[in-house]
Amino acid sequence: MLKIALGAPVVIKEEDVLAALDKPRAVYALQQLLDPGSKSAEALQDLLMRMRSAGKVKFDIKSGKWTKA
Repeated sequence: MLKIALGAPVVIKEEDVLAALDKPRAVYALQQLLDPGSKSAEALQDLLMRMRSAGKVKFDIKSGKWTKA
């Protein structure tokens, strides 16, 4: 998983997102795993949308959770 240094900005990588998707998760749950100190989920949502366009992840509209493709 990611190691977070105090005060350092965290760059979320695709590999980290895929590793965190060991089970279906909502954006908030992913954010808590990958970048718990962040107040905004915009960067994570942007990355998830790019990964969805590339066919790496899927979003289930009924459950509101992301999974590996």
